[in-house]
Amino acid sequence: MHAPGLTYRDNLAWNRQMAAGLARRMMTGDAPAAWAHHTEEEVRFAAIHLRLAAGDRLLDLGCGWGRHSLPLAARGMRVTGLDLSHELLALARYHARRRELTVDWVEGDLARPPLRGPFDAIVQFCGNLLTWFPDRPSARNALGRVAGLLRPGGRLLFGSEDWQPELPARTQRWDEWQGGAIIYREHFDTQRRIAHQQAVVFGPAHHRREYRQQVWWPTVSEMEQLFAEVGLAVVGRRNGCADAPYNPGTPGLVYVLERGGVASKR
Repeated sequence: MHAPGLTYRDNLAWNRQMAAGLARRMMTGDAPAAWAHHTEEEVRFAAIHLRLAAGDRLLDLGCGWGRHSLPLAARGMRVTGLDLSHELLALARYHARRRELTVDWVEGDLARPPLRGPFDAIVQFCGNLLTWFPDRPSARNALGRVAGLLRPGGRLLFGSEDWQPELPARTQRWDEWQGGAIIYREHFDTQRRIAHQQAVVFGPAHHRREYRQQVWWPTVSEMEQLFAEVGLAVVGRRNGCADAPYNPGTPGLVYVLERGGVASKR
């Protein structure tokens, strides 16, 4: 399964394909609510720990169909939603119109966000953003660009409830829907802390497509070293979007980070 020489461009192709598949499922019968578990809890957690107030400028990275962008806009934030997927952003615009909410939807790459700061806060609810990149240098560069979009004292929230400090050596899972199916395979290189992932998609008439990506899977100490390098301080660490103290023996890792510089406005 290992395919040497994979780059971030391969990862982009992978993520665009996964997003397009999700959008197709929503447009052909799967309601957005199927992917909206705990949304209100996550939005409330973000509002408290990022110290958000109405009128704040907020960036939602990997916003998808607007699952978090829309309720944050409903709280009075000036929200920008960034995503790679044209299809998911079309759904986001549709839902924003239905709810009569204003969000600035931007199609673009998190590694080179076509945006200007400063933002008061940034959120990223779709997994751990550092594991979207094939190696440490590309993850550090992207994190530095994201940090640069924050005002001094601004905060960044990211992480997921299914984070694991170590991945199993090999995994395989599958998913199916009306008209198609997908098989996911993963191999974890424990020496380099690199996960090699493969997705095989079967569509109508057994049409087969294959996608691969390589992602860096840093340890907690490696992540926190990166934060320090780009000027972000850890101000909170949880297993999920709840106020229970962090337990390293429990799955999940969600960070609240603050950009150094001038004191926060609150």
